Amino acid sequence: MRLLRNRSDGKSLSNYFGRTAWENDEHVSGDSAAPDSKTIDDVDLRKKRPRPLLKFILAFSIGSFFFLFPIGWNGQTTIPLDVVVGLIQEAFPTLLEYFTFGLIVAGGLLTTVSMANYHGIVTIDDELVGRFQLDYWQTSKIFWLFRVVGIAIAVPILLDTGPDWLLSGSTSGVVWDGLLLTIALVIPIGAVFVNLLAELGGLQFVGTLSQPMMRPLFKLPGRAALDSAASWLGSFSIGYYLTRNVFDRGGYNKREVFAICTCFATGNLGTVGAIAAVLGILHVFPIVVFLYLISVILTAVILVRIPPLSTVPNEFVAEPDPEPEFSGSFSDYVRFAFNEAIRTAEVGASIPRSAVEGLIDGMKLTGMMLGTILTIGMSAVILNQYTPVFAILSTPLVPILSAFGIPDPQMAATSVILGGAEMFIGATFAVGTDLITKVFVVIVVSSQAIFFAASAPMMVDMFDDIPIRFRDLFVLFLMRTALLIPITAALVHGALFVGLL
Repeated sequence: MRLLRNRSDGKSLSNYFGRTAWENDEHVSGDSAAPDSKTIDDVDLRKKRPRPLLKFILAFSIGSFFFLFPIGWNGQTTIPLDVVVGLIQEAFPTLLEYFTFGLIVAGGLLTTVSMANYHGIVTIDDELVGRFQLDYWQTSKIFWLFRVVGIAIAVPILLDTGPDWLLSGSTSGVVWDGLLLTIALVIPIGAVFVNLLAELGGLQFVGTLSQPMMRPLFKLPGRAALDSAASWLGSFSIGYYLTRNVFDRGGYNKREVFAICTCFATGNLGTVGAIAAVLGILHVFPIVVFLYLISVILTAVILVRIPPLSTVPNEFVAEPDPEPEFSGSFSDYVRFAFNEAIRTAEVGASIPRSAVEGLIDGMKLTGMMLGTILTIGMSAVILNQYTPVFAILSTPLVPILSAFGIPDPQMAATSVILGGAEMFIGATFAVGTDLITKVFVVIVVSSQAIFFAASAPMMVDMFDDIPIRFRDLFVLFLMRTALLIPITAALVHGALFVGLL
């Protein structure tokens, strides 16, 4: 099954990304060697009507403010996301626990019903399948098991009844109290504002402004900037979906798809924010985001120029549809970016409706994740607490991280190893360490891009005609990690030196 190519969640691709101005031009050619050359003045720019312009500016300002604008609160500098989450946690602690439990149960039950329908154990009417979006909850058998086991683990934790190894502060105290209760709030709330950026022009604005650097830096068409922005502002699955769609229309060759998926479909802004909230470093979140983006860019610049990415053939699966090569000044690109943003905002929903849709999508995503995170997270902390497994696996990395000046190299090494399985678990494993180690871990783990419990199987499934194989992904994961460690260490120490941390 293609997890996203053949699955609809009720939103068409055009609802996420609109249509770019060049898609409305009659430039399409089957000649893959000679893309059109145009200036931005040749593009049919849309008149800036006040209503869509205002909608874009408001949505972009609100979304950016919530994640990136520093404010003073209780004597420290933080971001609005941290303030909102903290206020809710203080006001409704018991309700938050039941809300988290409800999401875990809903995720496990809906996945069970979806899997039973998919495997023919029961037959559910198509209308009900659509109403409850059961295709959304379909997954592999192992992840179905994780979600169901998550319910079984959550019950005794919620009731505070069970063995000490389950209820101790070093196990459920870390995963349930420190991790799940925060995720259950941060992702749905953050999704409200991420959706304002993704649905009402912010995605197009950022993506279009990034286009001039895509070819010289990353050997990719300018349109790949939208795929990258989709992953960073939405999720890697949305980025994969857009990449698959363009690939099927001849807009990318195999090498370009491989590079986009393994270099730019990293942790999205909302997820990185949730991790930062769990680790208690939201007060430096704008700095974390800035360093994170630099690390992703520098790693991609290197990886696209060396094997295995440089050796993937430049083959197409459809009639090649080369992108026009636009030229223009910086002000021309700003004007072009505003044009694409307004074009999207004009056909997008209202700001309140986009916010509500974001909240619903965030709750669905959280319900899908929590059971898995609880199962994997409890397994990881129990293994770490009672066995030497992760200490042994991370041992080779400890002297390397120590040489790069990471204050808690053992904790950081364990987090990096765990990050290869699941980003959230890996990053939040560093919850008990110092600020510098936390920032280093968040950036490295969020930038690894290849997570073998989530993104890796999706890539293998969606792009089997390239093919993307697990062995290639494992090699790329090791290469990304080897590059990210010195790059991120240098960035973190540089930020510390100039007083940003």
